[in-house]
Amino acid sequence: MRAVEPASFTIQFPEHLPLEKRQYCFDRFTNYGAIIEQQGEHVFTIVCSKRQQLIRVGYLLLCSHISDMCRVVSTTGSAEARASAYQHAFDRK
Repeated sequence: MRAVEPASFTIQFPEHLPLEKRQYCFDRFTNYGAIIEQQGEHVFTIVCSKRQQLIRVGYLLLCSHISDMCRVVSTTGSAEARASAYQHAFDRK
């Protein structure tokens, strides 16, 4: 995997979301090697240090069912808060 400048997505979960669903999201992100940093009670930063992590986490956050469980409130580095940036992430070329 190619390294990239660290990129991150800061996400916020709704207060009513059960902890099990929050943990489900965290498990998906960490399965790709992303690091999760807690910023507040419902706010977390997902840090990606590799390009594939960034693409996969971006897809999960913005194009999968996980987008119904949290919202992206900010990004850093090469991360983008647009679904169109990741919607074709797994297309075969």
